[in-house]
Amino acid sequence: MENRKKLVKSIFGINLTVMRLLGFYSPRKCKHLYKLYSFTVYCMFTSLVPILSSLYLIMAPHVDLDKVADNAFVICQLGCFTIKVLPFVFNGEEIRKSIYMMEHPIFLVFTKKQETIIENCRTTCRRTSLLFLVFCIMCVITWGSAPFFESDYKFPIDIWVPYDFTKNSKLYFMTFFYVLAGAGNSAITDGALDPLVAGMTYFATCQIKILKDNLQHLGEKSEAGLIYEQIMHCVSHHNIIIEFVKTIEKIYSSVAFTQFCASVVVICICCFKLSQVSPFSMNFVWMTTFLCTMLAEIFLFCVYGTTLYEENNTLIQAVYMGKWYEYDLKSQRALIILMERSRRPMIVTAGKILDLSLETFTTILRRAYSLLAVLKNY
Repeated sequence: MENRKKLVKSIFGINLTVMRLLGFYSPRKCKHLYKLYSFTVYCMFTSLVPILSSLYLIMAPHVDLDKVADNAFVICQLGCFTIKVLPFVFNGEEIRKSIYMMEHPIFLVFTKKQETIIENCRTTCRRTSLLFLVFCIMCVITWGSAPFFESDYKFPIDIWVPYDFTKNSKLYFMTFFYVLAGAGNSAITDGALDPLVAGMTYFATCQIKILKDNLQHLGEKSEAGLIYEQIMHCVSHHNIIIEFVKTIEKIYSSVAFTQFCASVVVICICCFKLSQVSPFSMNFVWMTTFLCTMLAEIFLFCVYGTTLYEENNTLIQAVYMGKWYEYDLKSQRALIILMERSRRPMIVTAGKILDLSLETFTTILRRAYSLLAVLKNY
């Protein structure tokens, strides 16, 4: 097994590298210079494209409902992203601390048998990150390619510019690649950021699995006089897991809430446009890719939040499965306190309003469908 102290890089190496390249994860060195780079990328690419697109809808003449619908769901997603990444731009040190909590000494203590749990966490998170990142890159490529299947000079998303780009092909392509870079920055960063937050939640779930295994086989791993010390280690382990989950919620709750709010509108308008375009056209392909990516994005948050909640609910059963009846009275009382503490649900919320759960996922789909039904009536 790799060095345990490199656990974060072995699990989230791809995510952190992509985020650093795109200006959303500062290195330990040259922090001030990187902050300038991050702020420049945020202003010039991340936020400016949705602003210019919104200006187009306000200032351009003869903007009909179809034109608004063509741009609305992309503007909504890009605008959501500008708010979503604010903690990564202005609070980078707290982000770093939350990620490297995964290398807390108590998280690095596990047996040879329990290595399979950590290995499964590593494999699952890396596979999910890579797959979702590929989806986001495909979405950018298909979205950026769509205008080339039409005869007119067009951008993937309509933006307001103070010049006529149709008279000069070089000017057109320069502006086109700027728009693509701005939207691509948002999409690819999303492809690295969302699996990171979801993966940290899954890491907490894996730590509960290790804790359950320790509690279930407590008597087998300790001498009679050391059982109480082992129970205290389990109590400390449980406390650190709770602290880790609270840190995730504190820092990333706004990230998930912003995405969930945007998802209802984006999924609705995307489905509405899909009902209007020709099947198997380029617009149909990129909208389908966009819709699948959006659904996967919110599903990641919800499925790992549900897994954490359900795993914590089985902690009491793990204690019962052990040989607690053979322990001394002091150890039994300590276990009772741990069991009572574990009764409190371990839930990660979005904005302190929505739980990250599959129930929330189905609620988002229902709300999007309701909004779609209203749009189709008009």
